[in-house]
Amino acid sequence: MMMGLSCLIMIFDRFIMRYILTSFLCLLAFSSAAYAKTKVDIYHVEVPMTDVKNAKTVAWAQGLKQVLIKASGDTKIINNAVVKKALTDPSDYLAQFESGSMDDTPSMVMDFSPEPVQSLLSQAHAIFWPQLRNNVLVWVIEDQNFERQIGWEQSGLDSIAPLQASSLKAGLPITLPLGDMDDMTHITAPELWGSFDQPLAKASQRYPVDGVLVLKVTRMGDGAQVDWALHDIAPNKIATTQREPVTGSTEGSLQDSINNAIVQVSAYYAKQNKVAVNQASDDSLLGHFNGINSAQNFFTLERMLKGLSSVAAVQVHQIQGDNIVFKIDLLSDVEEFKKEAVNKQQLTQIQAPVASDELTQQDASQESVTQEQSSGNEAAVADGVSADATAINAKQTTPAKEPSSQPTQDDNQLWFDIKE
Repeated sequence: MMMGLSCLIMIFDRFIMRYILTSFLCLLAFSSAAYAKTKVDIYHVEVPMTDVKNAKTVAWAQGLKQVLIKASGDTKIINNAVVKKALTDPSDYLAQFESGSMDDTPSMVMDFSPEPVQSLLSQAHAIFWPQLRNNVLVWVIEDQNFERQIGWEQSGLDSIAPLQASSLKAGLPITLPLGDMDDMTHITAPELWGSFDQPLAKASQRYPVDGVLVLKVTRMGDGAQVDWALHDIAPNKIATTQREPVTGSTEGSLQDSINNAIVQVSAYYAKQNKVAVNQASDDSLLGHFNGINSAQNFFTLERMLKGLSSVAAVQVHQIQGDNIVFKIDLLSDVEEFKKEAVNKQQLTQIQAPVASDELTQQDASQESVTQEQSSGNEAAVADGVSADATAINAKQTTPAKEPSSQPTQDDNQLWFDIKE
């Protein structure tokens, strides 16, 4: 009898220990997840189709715009000159697409390729906001005729729908409070409107988020003013930290004012979490151009190169006599650039010079080479190429490399003669 009782006690003890251990592990997992960032699929987008000419290309361009905004946190990125040129042929950045439906309206569902998109951001000198992003708890308090309401997840408050749409478009992960008894007992509308930290911290701690955003929406006829405050800190630290919240204000229609507030918050997080995006080496090349004998030729060539649809940007890399080397950033591959360049009447592609030929010229007289470089600078100024070009020549002209019996051919270098 006693042995049986002892066995029951042992089994019960094991059960209790297992229950406690399981509960502890679950709590630990929840605590770890509480401040884990959320992965956002910034390369996936769906846009409605429009009844216009080349509707598919228009949808691709619209999709690329949205992806670039989500990837950079910057709504102005679409006004960048490099991006504008890329938008003329958005298929270069598209991985796959299919037809869809949005609210019973035909749509285009697209996935864009990460590497080309990131390369485009690099060429546009824009920042990249990584896919792992802070999840933000958003408390909405709406004031209309001095009557204040809190916007819960399922409340149907007018501000909630535009908030969810704007956050999705910006790639900002948000969580809305449930509005259950816990929420209602921990915080009231006057406390939320009054920006009291203690009740805000207490009501927010139950949610596994990385920050807390308060949107105060003042309805004014057909418009609204949104005053926002972002606590970029764990909810349990809001009441104890000396750190001031990030704040801002927007005004316009209800939809626009909320959207602009989310745009501002997204821009803040993008700058806080930006990473460097290195441009791939095959997205640029060195173009050697022979026969630049006047300022007019120089500027004509520069304008022509910048006008090519395959070119993102052009920079002077080296000037030596009547030879100019441009660093050319590409929106497409090198072959596409070649096709465009050789179609220009004033350009003729030539073979890369052989190092042994250069060696013969250098052996003739290295001193005369130096003199020619100097006279080339003076001629450039005399022809009006500009003092800046001369400065570039002085700074960027590099000493002759050690002789080699191998050709100087390089996949990322091209040589051209300029026709008169």
